[in-house]
Amino acid sequence: MKIIKTPLVLLCSLFLLAGCQYFQFPGVHKINIQQGHIITEEMISQLEPGMNKRQVRFVLGTPLINDIFNDDRWDYYYSLKMGDGRFFKRTLTVYFDGDTFTHFEGENLPEAEDEQTEDPEQEPDTPLPTNS
Repeated sequence: MKIIKTPLVLLCSLFLLAGCQYFQFPGVHKINIQQGHIITEEMISQLEPGMNKRQVRFVLGTPLINDIFNDDRWDYYYSLKMGDGRFFKRTLTVYFDGDTFTHFEGENLPEAEDEQTEDPEQEPDTPLPTNS
């Protein structure tokens, strides 16, 4: 009887451990996982056609992916997986003609913020009415 109990206990514990992957314990904190280069609007606005590769590397950093078949293309990738399961991804591809920057393409890049957004705490510039 003891010979049957040992494999049965091992088999049951194996099934229980395998099931822990799908069971969510309440109160368990899951961390955010961030990978790649953070690409900001300020960095993108500094890119100008005619820059050399050294200048682009100074602005954006070293490319994450070096294409060994095409030296005139640099790829930058950024991903963020939130603890609650949401996933965000940005890609930026920079193209060169020899040593000269020509253009870039990207997906989900940050947009330029409006510099003339109104501050809700700032009072409007309209004069106050006077009682005459």
